[in-house]
Amino acid sequence: MALAFSTVKNLPKMKGGMRWRIVDVTFDASYPTGGEAVTAANFGLDTAIYGMFFCGTIGGCVPEWDDTNSKIMAYYADYDAASDGVLIQVANASNVMEDEVVRVMVLGV
Repeated sequence: MALAFSTVKNLPKMKGGMRWRIVDVTFDASYPTGGEAVTAANFGLDTAIYGMFFCGTIGGCVPEWDDTNSKIMAYYADYDAASDGVLIQVANASNVMEDEVVRVMVLGV
């Protein structure tokens, strides 16, 4: 199964053709190393994503938009060792986010 996208709200076009979309993204059981690849079309846009803003976490994992690679990344905290500090990317093929939904505001054209 791949990511599933469910449009919540399509906001009117702004000057210059820019659009906001509010979309619920449902994750599957196979998060890949390096993040989940997404396209403008996944969000009902024509050509480009300019920004992505998350309204919550993904099953407790912190989402991040990787603009360079057009991917949704997911991180978690692991503070069980003295050397731990920054967030760690979710492991390859992890099912920790299976069936979890995050609401996303996407700006693009």
